[in-house]
Amino acid sequence: MKKVLVFILIMSGLAVLAQAQYKPESGSVTTELQLSLFSFNAKIDYDDETINYSSGPFTMQGLRFRYFFNEKLALRATIGLNFDHDKVVKNLDDSTFNYYYYYDTKSITTGERTSKTRSTTFSIAPGLEYHFGKWERMSLYVGGELFFGVTTSKSTIDENKTSLNYRNFDSYPSENYVYTEKVDYESSTEAKNCKRGYGYGNNDYIQNAPMAFGINALLGMDFYIYKGLYMGAEFGLGYAYQTYLKGSYKENSITVTTPDIGTPDIKDNSKEVKVEDKISAGNFSVRYNPMIRVGWKFR
Repeated sequence: MKKVLVFILIMSGLAVLAQAQYKPESGSVTTELQLSLFSFNAKIDYDDETINYSSGPFTMQGLRFRYFFNEKLALRATIGLNFDHDKVVKNLDDSTFNYYYYYDTKSITTGERTSKTRSTTFSIAPGLEYHFGKWERMSLYVGGELFFGVTTSKSTIDENKTSLNYRNFDSYPSENYVYTEKVDYESSTEAKNCKRGYGYGNNDYIQNAPMAFGINALLGMDFYIYKGLYMGAEFGLGYAYQTYLKGSYKENSITVTTPDIGTPDIKDNSKEVKVEDKISAGNFSVRYNPMIRVGWKFR
């Protein structure tokens, strides 16, 4: 009796596999996910510097949906979302000596600097695919898509340090240092869609948040593993036009110098800069996605 039941189950399974429809047909909907979880996460201690880095919390290379009008023609839309952030904490403790002809100075500094950067990228690409090939499980396709993507960025630097300054008035090296002043420095900077650079005027701040428009020609492959489950790869050639978002840079900076004798001297170096250089460029590109595409056909 058991052998008969096993035989019936095996035959039933083979019948289901024989009737399975692998490739999409009219009205089929597929979705696929391209996702990397915590591709890099590390804490590095190097001398007086501690680096905490993570490329997450996650990176979604693409979430794609397709609707098949028939076995050959499909409408597609790909959505991309990417978050990146890093954090650097630096110890500013230091002692410096400067020697002059008639005297030398000594400065003892304590403090810390924390730098954080974050960026977010969103993209969407609608398009069409034309499928061909008479293989049962594999489908080749050509197609095209329009592309739109935007990246926003933000970076902050918080710094606090105190320096105690001394002077030695002896003409020869000795330990007869006299306390002269204390310098307290506190600053907080915030850069949106830009970063500090070198140069004059607005060139001191470089825009780093692009917005892109483009068109891609596509060549791809789907291979159906079992029923609705498939894997694939894609190759593309396209043109993209890129322009940069407006940026802003804010800095709140105060230096308080307290001499041994006298009143404190307070300097406020706060400033705010608008960054809008209207940078844009267009270029052809060959695109290849090495990530394995894994998807599911719902119908």
